[in-house]
Amino acid sequence: MAGTTAPPVVTDADTLCAFFAAGGFWGLAPDWLPRIGYTLLTRAVLRRVETGLMIELPPLVGEKR
Repeated sequence: MAGTTAPPVVTDADTLCAFFAAGGFWGLAPDWLPRIGYTLLTRAVLRRVETGLMIELPPLVGEKR
């Protein structure tokens, strides 16, 4: 079909980045947690967090890594 485009692929990292950008995290955090002094949230930071979590978590049943 001419003139139609596929919707952009939304990854988990994109969704998480949008959540943080909208301030969603602070609605989940307790009031006593400091709101300043953290690294700037970027896609690269999220990828590092994702990689670290994947290393620490055992694979799911049937999952290949």
